[in-house]
Amino acid sequence: MKGTMCHIIKVGINLLKINIKKVTKDIIRDLNEEIPELIKDGYKFKITQLHSKKNVVVKLKFNKKPNNFPIETTIKIFRTKNIVSEINILKRLENQKIKVPKLLLFKNPYLILEKLNGINLSDFINDNLIDIKELNDLKPELLRQIIFSIEKLAEWFAIFHEKNIVRKKSDVFVLNKGDTRLRDFIIDFSDRVLYGVDFEDTYEGNHLNDIAWICCSLLDTNPGIFELGDPKQKIELINIFLKRYYQETSSFNLDFNYLAEKIIKDLNIVIKRRGKGGGELSITEILRKIGIKS
Repeated sequence: MKGTMCHIIKVGINLLKINIKKVTKDIIRDLNEEIPELIKDGYKFKITQLHSKKNVVVKLKFNKKPNNFPIETTIKIFRTKNIVSEINILKRLENQKIKVPKLLLFKNPYLILEKLNGINLSDFINDNLIDIKELNDLKPELLRQIIFSIEKLAEWFAIFHEKNIVRKKSDVFVLNKGDTRLRDFIIDFSDRVLYGVDFEDTYEGNHLNDIAWICCSLLDTNPGIFELGDPKQKIELINIFLKRYYQETSSFNLDFNYLAEKIIKDLNIVIKRRGKGGGELSITEILRKIGIKS
């Protein structure tokens, strides 16, 4: 690696425990034919570990643009067996004109993806709601941005579900993103677009499964139900999200009881993941706390 300088940075929260130096060496060893600038004189690069749930995700940034790749890319290194599924979903969604990162290269276990501009939706919403009791307490421009981002999220799901109806009988089934979190979305205000990322857990099911996970993610991320007990500002966002979603689609109906039960189930999954005490939440308790009424 003569003449090549590598910087390694770790950022984010809940990072998977990895040996970042080993990951960097593996990337150089395994991808130097596809990205020769990894070992070419005159090129420097930084490897930054990003937040991820199951597989290792890093950002690769060069000091100048390589010949056949952007100056900045995202590399996903699979530790699970879902790599082929994610590739197929990314290609499918790109063909459907749904906003997802472009797939630049696949070399098992690596997916090299377009680096998206923008900010993580979870960070944007939650960082701006700290010490805010109600949405109207926000400055007008920030309030408009938060509402815009939630409505774009609803529109993204409406299109995703509408274009991926997989079975119709007594119920309508769709492709679900699966284990959906606010952190799975990037909002770019300059281009007024929202992108979905991370499709390794997709499956067929009721559209409300995805909707419930979004509601859960709004409620359980700080500041949320575990910090405030009665997060009014998050309830307002849930109502905005639901209203916009059902304005954008005519194929699905809101089954309140199903949605409420799914939110409870998902919140209890989060409680177990985080090791929070106090036992599981009951439907009655959670509906009382968050103020949802049928």
